[in-house]
Amino acid sequence: MAGPWKCSPQSILLQALLFLTFFITSATAATVRAYMQPDQAHTGQVVNYVITIQNGTVQSVPQLRLPVQVGMSAGPSTAQNIEIRGSQRVFSTQFSWGVAATEPGEFVIPPQEVLVDGAIVKTNEVRLIVSESSTTAPTAAEDASIPLFQIEVGKTEIYQGEVVPISASLFVPRGSVMLRRVGLIDINKSDFAIARFPQQADQNAQRINDIDYVVITYRSTLSALHAGDLKVGPATCELLYEVYDENSQRQMSRGLPFGMIMGSTEPRKQVVKSQEVKIKVLPLPAEGKPANFSGAVGDFSISATATPNELSVGDPIAVDITIDGSGNFDALNPPSLMPPEGWKAYPPRRYNVDGPIDPNLTPTLQRRIGYSMVFVPEKVHAELPPFELSYFSPSQKKYVSARTPAIAMKIKPGAVVAAAAGVEGSGGVEAPKPPPVQQPKPQISDILMNVPTRATWLSTTAVSAPLTSSARFWAIQSIPAALVILAALFTWLRRYRAEKTNGLRGELQRLWHGLEESNLADRDFLQRAAHFIHRSQPGEVKDEELRQIIHRYETQSFTAAPASGKELGTEERSRILSTLSPLLKRTAIVIAALATFSLNAGAAETSPDELYQQAREALEKGKFTQAQYLGESLTKQQPPALSSALFALIANARYRQEDMGRAALWYQRAQLLDPLNPEVRQNMRHLDEKLRFFRFGEGSPLAEWSLLLNKNTWVIAASAGVWLILLALMRWILGSSLQGSSGAFALFFGIVGLLIFIPSATFASIRPTQGDRVKDVMVVTVREVSAYSAATMTSGNVIALPPGSQVRLLEKRGAWSYVEVPSGDEHVRGWVESATYTPLWPWDMQLLP
Repeated sequence: MAGPWKCSPQSILLQALLFLTFFITSATAATVRAYMQPDQAHTGQVVNYVITIQNGTVQSVPQLRLPVQVGMSAGPSTAQNIEIRGSQRVFSTQFSWGVAATEPGEFVIPPQEVLVDGAIVKTNEVRLIVSESSTTAPTAAEDASIPLFQIEVGKTEIYQGEVVPISASLFVPRGSVMLRRVGLIDINKSDFAIARFPQQADQNAQRINDIDYVVITYRSTLSALHAGDLKVGPATCELLYEVYDENSQRQMSRGLPFGMIMGSTEPRKQVVKSQEVKIKVLPLPAEGKPANFSGAVGDFSISATATPNELSVGDPIAVDITIDGSGNFDALNPPSLMPPEGWKAYPPRRYNVDGPIDPNLTPTLQRRIGYSMVFVPEKVHAELPPFELSYFSPSQKKYVSARTPAIAMKIKPGAVVAAAAGVEGSGGVEAPKPPPVQQPKPQISDILMNVPTRATWLSTTAVSAPLTSSARFWAIQSIPAALVILAALFTWLRRYRAEKTNGLRGELQRLWHGLEESNLADRDFLQRAAHFIHRSQPGEVKDEELRQIIHRYETQSFTAAPASGKELGTEERSRILSTLSPLLKRTAIVIAALATFSLNAGAAETSPDELYQQAREALEKGKFTQAQYLGESLTKQQPPALSSALFALIANARYRQEDMGRAALWYQRAQLLDPLNPEVRQNMRHLDEKLRFFRFGEGSPLAEWSLLLNKNTWVIAASAGVWLILLALMRWILGSSLQGSSGAFALFFGIVGLLIFIPSATFASIRPTQGDRVKDVMVVTVREVSAYSAATMTSGNVIALPPGSQVRLLEKRGAWSYVEVPSGDEHVRGWVESATYTPLWPWDMQLLP
């Protein structure tokens, strides 16, 4: 009996196969989709651009193509998921980028190309609507797995030099993200002076768009360097965190303890980026500016005490001045005595009244500093005059000159004055002699700006022999001079041979030797011949014989019937080689002509002496940035132009720009080339008194003295002493056949030879090598740097490193370096951030004298 549902076994099997084929095809077909989370945002707000690939293997990370107004701030982060839908497993891969728009508008993210299973698949286009940024907290992302970053400035209209608070807030999603490490907060400092953000941070909870965040806020201070409409930020910060999966998030939402949560996490490393903040910076008014105004901006109060109150003329008075308030304390100068006549003042010492500032704590606007000063009355006074401090008050919007009250004094005439009066009335009684006056100690308060008119350049090719005007010296050194000439000739021949094997000429010679190989197949021979032609004649080949060789190669290699089976004979190969031989000679002539032209062109360029003069003139005119740029451009040439005078010029320009760390760096480089330069030594002493940086010593006074001359000079001097000793010995041996004072002559030259040989040989043997002096030695060039006990800012503090401090690099691990610090008799070790130091000598160590 046949019914409507009756089917043959063959049809049932066919239907099953069709269904199975459809099921497998539908289950394995790859789908790609792109979307924004969320699709509406403010300017500067970071949102997620997500690409999801299902049932496909992604073979490379997609390269985003974004509109000009939309920039990438983080990513990509990758996540994989397996989902069971009935009896079907769906594999999905998700790529997520953090993007932010710089201006309002509606932007279209074009389709992106993704390589899936060997084929390129395009995503759909995505729209992002951006409105003007608001001052409220950032909008949360829907997946709640991306930390957000925001900066805030205490005031949006400030005066130039005014110190205002700035905060950087990190919004970490609660329950889905575990923060492991927070890197340095970096903000562009071209327009602002921003104190380093400390390790200490405030922490609170905040709910945004139904998502709970842990808000970590770091606080610092900011002051504008010049007036105008400026922008602060964007700030960046590198984060290391882990994202919990959905299972872990559900357990955490139920209140399970952290140790009992079962699930997995995805580690991520991401640089988050904040928005920009617009600030209007007002210039300081020109009207009413006091004559002693030093640039201090803020609100201050001043008080003074003096002891003793009863003294004689010539006795010292200790004065303590305290300045309390908020503002730019770095721009304060010591208050002036008004009027200063009749008082001898000594340089003041500045200190923090509340103790040293901890860089790990949040800086406060309210501070107290003190000046310890000594005054000596030169005549009788009834009081110590007031001290005056001038500053600009942003709150009052005017200049203020604050004064201390005058301090009453009882000053009696000194012993010398009283004795002189007694002489007049005693009829010739001898007055007592005044006490001896101690020699004043130098009080250096600024650097010397005297730089030589011409620079003595360091040779970057060979070490130049010392010059002398003594004819006897040249006669004695004729043998080593001949050896030097032979060594130079040998070096020239070796370089000449090396040049012949390098560049285009060397390549053509190697190709030519390849053509001359025996047992070479026809196809390989023609291939090398064609390659030789193309390398020797770039562009279109016009010579008919050369074109026939190329045609023969193409026929032999790229056609089905190569040259009708005809092989190359010895005679034909010789003919091809004779055709190619002129090309080798012609190429050598062209290379020589190009080398001559390059030498002439290099000679026509601006010489190092001319650039040095331009930098020197810019320094004298107060154009310190231009002088620094011109000077440092000489050190970046190939080969570099290096000179102690140039290094000192760059250091002076850096100092005038208040870049103390790099000023110390360039002064130290100048001392490597000219350790006896008096201006450099005095400037280094001044910087050391201001910064108190650490430096590696030479080990002993003898080692330090050995640096006065280079090692070759000591060796030459020692050899000269040996020759004098041998000459004296020869004179003594032959003395029996000579007339006159031959013994005294031999003794004199023997003693002179010994006096020259012994110290020269000693200094040559103990003189530190170039590697010992500068290898792995780094110089700290930024402020507020510390060495830590571990490679994290949350670890213990080992020692603070002032700008200009030398450290020796022991190990480098990512953004941190393990260094040795020359502190006292025993060196200490710790971890510092790699971005805070610069190599002492970045050039070839063999260039050092």
